[in-house]
Amino acid sequence: MTTKRPDLICLADVKSLPVPWIWEGYLAFGMLAMLSGDPDAGKTFIALAIAADLSTGRIPVVGKACDPISTLYLSTENAAEYVIKPRFDAQGGNPGRFHLLRGSIEGDDDSAKKSGITLKDISVLESALKETGAKLVVIDPLQSYLGAEVDAHRSNETRPVMDGLINLAERTNTCVLIVRHLSKASGGRAIHRGLGSIDLTGAVRTEMIAGGPANDPNNRAVIQIKNNVGKRAPSLGYEIVEDGASARLVWLDETQLTANDLLEADVQEQGRSDIDLAIEFLKDELANGPKRQTELVESGGFSGRTLQRAFQRIEGKRSRECERGSVLWSLPDHSRQNDHTRQLSMLTPMQELSPMPTDPKTLERCPG
Repeated sequence: MTTKRPDLICLADVKSLPVPWIWEGYLAFGMLAMLSGDPDAGKTFIALAIAADLSTGRIPVVGKACDPISTLYLSTENAAEYVIKPRFDAQGGNPGRFHLLRGSIEGDDDSAKKSGITLKDISVLESALKETGAKLVVIDPLQSYLGAEVDAHRSNETRPVMDGLINLAERTNTCVLIVRHLSKASGGRAIHRGLGSIDLTGAVRTEMIAGGPANDPNNRAVIQIKNNVGKRAPSLGYEIVEDGASARLVWLDETQLTANDLLEADVQEQGRSDIDLAIEFLKDELANGPKRQTELVESGGFSGRTLQRAFQRIEGKRSRECERGSVLWSLPDHSRQNDHTRQLSMLTPMQELSPMPTDPKTLERCPG
């Protein structure tokens, strides 16, 4: 049996280097970036516009010449022939530098078996990068590729996936642009509004949100809410215009719109209380089964007290993972569909639970 030994780097042996930007302030080689937004914000238009510019050797918006860059695109929501190809062509892209990864193939000839792909299939992703020579990977959207066994709201499940992508990006000197939806929760900082664990944002070096104010949805902008490797990049206006049989994205001038402008609730939403919005959030998040209370507080953008009151209003059920484990929330009419959850609920009957603390830091985890 071999003995593990430390893998050390002395900082004195490290050479400081400038950030290898593809598009300065927004996308860099060897790093992860995120683009978040509501449905119909134009996230796919933005991703395709970026890929189209780079495929012809143009830096997006700036227009400065660069070496042409190929893209490896993962998408299940949009059909290649009806959506992706027409939009990419409308942006003036070079289709020879755009490759769709539809899944994986195992075996040869008649025995070959096709299957889907998740972000855990790092070897397949790396092989696709080598075969295509792509230096930009677009994952559109993230939720389609996490895999059924990964809960987007659980950092202990999402972090290994993101770490695998980080290592892939560094090893292949590739930029990975992750597209995801925003949560329905209102309030809180913009950086907490992406759907899923805050750890998803923690794993990327830059993040942008896209969309327009609720009272002026066509006044759209891409706004940076995180940049760990440089100064915040300018907010960029954009519009989606009809172009013959298709539509295309047109970049506009820099804008004064802020992230708060994009996330501000519309008049109808303002007429609803935070409790009502929290109730809607809980019903959506718990529709497929129990989740940890701490993760709901982390991802929801509501105060612990508001979420607790909303949970009481829907007469939700509480259980624990074990005697001193994390508190689980579920809907009152949710039928537990797996043996593991049934066993957990038997370990700690609901009537024996003490009142739940609202501060996530006070909740105790299972021993060991």
